[in-house]
Amino acid sequence: MPSFLGLDFTRNLSYFAVPAAFWCAHSAHLYTIVFAGKSYDNSNPLALRDRIAKEPTLSAESKEHFIRAKNASQNGYETLGLFAAGVVAANQAGVSRRTLNALSWGYVVSRVVYNFIYINLGGYRKAEAFMRSSAWSVSMFLSVGLFIVAGFK
Repeated sequence: MPSFLGLDFTRNLSYFAVPAAFWCAHSAHLYTIVFAGKSYDNSNPLALRDRIAKEPTLSAESKEHFIRAKNASQNGYETLGLFAAGVVAANQAGVSRRTLNALSWGYVVSRVVYNFIYINLGGYRKAEAFMRSSAWSVSMFLSVGLFIVAGFK
């Protein structure tokens, strides 16, 4: 039964959520590289944050924006391993497709929301920081939830 974007959510689509989550994290990184000007040096990619901070052609607001995008990307990479392991564990345990799809794609949606809040709303004011932390918490609960439903199977 096709549904949103022609996807059939009665099938197990959870494994597809792992590369989607990767691209969610990586898109924030690519955004930073493309729009941060000459700050990116492929021979020393880990110095990107420092180079952005020192870039004379960027305004202070732009510097903060690109550093937030880089931070969102890094956070996405850091949470990806737990999520991917949870998807595998839940699949191997034989968790229902509906539960797998809900938890795995819920994670991807929460990461998109996290990136949007962190990059575009700043996240330094209390309200934005709370929303960002809430989106992160949801993604972590969903990742751990995959292990929990696998354990109860």
